[in-house]
Amino acid sequence: MSDPQKPETKTGNSKGRPTPTRKEREAANKRPLVGNRSKEARAAAREAQKAERDKARRLAIAGDEKYLLPRDRGPQRKIIRDVLDNRYTLIEGLMPLMVLFLVVTSFTDDRAKNIITVVMILALFAVTLEAAIINRKSVAKIREKLGEDIKLQRGNYLYTVTRGMQPRPLRLPKPGPRKSSK
Repeated sequence: MSDPQKPETKTGNSKGRPTPTRKEREAANKRPLVGNRSKEARAAAREAQKAERDKARRLAIAGDEKYLLPRDRGPQRKIIRDVLDNRYTLIEGLMPLMVLFLVVTSFTDDRAKNIITVVMILALFAVTLEAAIINRKSVAKIREKLGEDIKLQRGNYLYTVTRGMQPRPLRLPKPGPRKSSK
């Protein structure tokens, strides 16, 4: 019994086109995995990448936020850099001092090695103390400039220590000239 009220629906699953053969599907999928691989195109791509890297490095040295590493971004880190880079610190001399101690201990007797070990421990203690003092000054400056209720960024103390231990010429962004404390 058929109902004249029901609309006619297609019961078949036809797509309206024949299934492509394997050869046709493979031909449709064939395309180069990478762009133009000619020698000239590769050289041009290398030059473009080099120009982009040079631009990024130049802007990172200048202190452009967009091109800085994530650890160096933000107003709090800029204030820490300003506080740290405007003074002479013991932290800067820690690495050369450690290398000197290492060389000297290679050529000395046990008694001198014990003395050098004590001096190394005292130097580490002094650097830790100085980093804590610089960090407190940085936090005070951050609160002064950004407001008392500012949430401090995590890792500011470690940032102070690691940036302070880097030789000044290798720091990014470049530190400005030291200000005299007159």
